[in-house]
Amino acid sequence: MSDIKIIQLTHPTAEQLAAAIAEFEGTCGGRRLHPAAVRGLSHIDERLAAEPFPKVESHGSYVFGALATPTDISDAKSEYFNIHFVVNDIAAITVLWGPPDAPKDRLEDIRRRIAREFSDNFPENAPGDVVVQIAEVVIEDLENVLWEMRKKVTDELQELETELFEDSTNINSINTTEKHRSASLLKSEILSMKTTVEETKNTFSSIVRGEVKLGTTADGRAYPPFTESQQVWFNDLLMRARSIKAQRADLEAEIRLVYDRLESLETQRQTIAQMRIGAVASILLLPALIVGFFGQNFNKTPWEDFDYAWQVNASALAVIAVVQFVYFKRKKWL
Repeated sequence: MSDIKIIQLTHPTAEQLAAAIAEFEGTCGGRRLHPAAVRGLSHIDERLAAEPFPKVESHGSYVFGALATPTDISDAKSEYFNIHFVVNDIAAITVLWGPPDAPKDRLEDIRRRIAREFSDNFPENAPGDVVVQIAEVVIEDLENVLWEMRKKVTDELQELETELFEDSTNINSINTTEKHRSASLLKSEILSMKTTVEETKNTFSSIVRGEVKLGTTADGRAYPPFTESQQVWFNDLLMRARSIKAQRADLEAEIRLVYDRLESLETQRQTIAQMRIGAVASILLLPALIVGFFGQNFNKTPWEDFDYAWQVNASALAVIAVVQFVYFKRKKWL
């Protein structure tokens, strides 16, 4: 059991990482880690915080891989924690990296959850169990994030449906600016997860299909880095990853419905505004026409000798305006 090496690091210094790599290389038969694996463990590419690319690769005497989990949907940022690992049949290194401004409690929670102790019954399975544990944490987080997003999208959609169809008389009071902002943030999060979810599924699929090999047996046959039990776990995680992929696609369709409803709302507002402008213009037009007609300068004007001409004219204008107002009100143009 003393030969089993499990090294788990969180935001390590260069010295800590170099020491861990040197210890791991001692279990690789004198072979050095490939520069690609060292680069991944070092998290040199900071773009991975926003654009992670889950993968698992065979490097001959060991397997190098990376998985990612979202930081938090409430922070309005499409950022991820990245967990890089190297594993062979007797050792493993895991390195957890997160964005500099990522929630500390979330970082600590992931660090605690991916920690894996030796198996009392089968210590030789510990290196592979570490990767299974990381994979399970990532899948749980993706499921939880999608569930939270689904609740937010559903709430937004239901609220819009209520305001659009149950309270159409109060349509101008709906704060579309805030709703557009909220929907845009959700849309950004949902779209940013597309590659992560897809490649996580592909990673588990390659493990389940036995495409990732670790060295060769004495007779030259390649053998997998994970036990049969561990591959069963990966098969279960693969099914969950497929479900997550489908849920993410459904959420993308639902957020589009939110945008459609917001566009419908804006269209209704514009239509109402145009109808009101038309109604007001019409109410003013006919009285103006009458006033303009009788205000023409001629030598002889009808009713100029009629004592009640002004009263009749004013009453007629008022009646015309009221009739139009009632008509447009019934047509809901006002």
